[in-house]
Amino acid sequence: MTLAVLGEDKTARERLQEFLRVYASVNTRLAYATDLGVPLEWVPGYTPPDPTRRRGRRRAEPTGLEWLNWCASNEIRFADVRVEHVERWLAELADAGYSDATRGRMLSAVSAFYTKYLLREGLATRNPVSLVDRRAQHLNKPAGTPSTTKRWSFQACRALLMAAYLLAERSRDGRRDRAMVEILVGTGVRADELVGVNLADYRRAGPNDIGVLRVHGKGGKDREVALAPPVADALEDYLAVRVEPAVPALPGQVGTATRPIFITSTGKRVHTSHLQAVLTRLCRTFTEPPKAPWLRDLLATPDGEFVATHLAPLRDTIHPHSARHSYATHAVERGVPPRQVQRDLGHSALATTEGYLHDEDNVRNSAAHELAPALHRGWLATSA
Repeated sequence: MTLAVLGEDKTARERLQEFLRVYASVNTRLAYATDLGVPLEWVPGYTPPDPTRRRGRRRAEPTGLEWLNWCASNEIRFADVRVEHVERWLAELADAGYSDATRGRMLSAVSAFYTKYLLREGLATRNPVSLVDRRAQHLNKPAGTPSTTKRWSFQACRALLMAAYLLAERSRDGRRDRAMVEILVGTGVRADELVGVNLADYRRAGPNDIGVLRVHGKGGKDREVALAPPVADALEDYLAVRVEPAVPALPGQVGTATRPIFITSTGKRVHTSHLQAVLTRLCRTFTEPPKAPWLRDLLATPDGEFVATHLAPLRDTIHPHSARHSYATHAVERGVPPRQVQRDLGHSALATTEGYLHDEDNVRNSAAHELAPALHRGWLATSA
């Protein structure tokens, strides 16, 4: 990538790496790099996936409409960008089929690039994104708007935990997978936060005490989350059989200064795509025709029937982030103050937490339950 607009004293690669290092999380750096059009091999700390191993969802190939690529192809210097250029770029994204949510996210990445780097380095004198009318661009989502992420019912959450428990002794990594599911459902942490924890991040005073796990959140903000005794017990069941690999460690593997809690058989840190695979496998194991005799017997039990019933609706859509929304909603429905849920999830603003809440009380308590029957009473047989 040749971007003379980034100055001649440093290469474009050096400049963009300086910007991305503002963010402590490699996953956050990758997100900004993808939206801006930075080559992934330029991202500090990024390790390309092993092509011989099956991975999760692949990152989309660049389309040329990412901000850096768009500016380069239109020969526009960052210092010369006006709001008209940004609006033209957004229009081209819309014409190319980008959703409003994606365009809004990409616009935020551009704004961060200006405010956190270009302005600071004197490569621009203003942030043109600040003048964009987001409402006119259909990018303005009111604070507290419920997310479209699907939430799991309370019974579905129970079914996931039961499924992981019932299968924990049936595979080599069953205890590890159960511990990951317990923490995901029981704390509301993000998937990347879960796989990013290290052995030094966990502590527990005694067998019947709560556990405490330090997670490394967005923006380099760490927080401690509580592991209720059943969750901490599941984690310690895994730690009791967790084995350090005997082979020499590679960068990012155990044996280095940071020792991941959740590791693969080769000692590598578990990837977020594995967590997605675990959830999918749990659903399909209990909802597809069984092949093994032990599984047929398990599905015939009351526990097996319960799990199958409540995991069937999730089989094709299950995603780790739904656990976060489920945690927030079920906690508030059980009387936990929203401010505490905000702290649990690591949100900077309460409005963000409110967007996670799927408050079914509003539906159950709606005046419609009184008004509609009253309007139909006396002439519609089904109305009381």
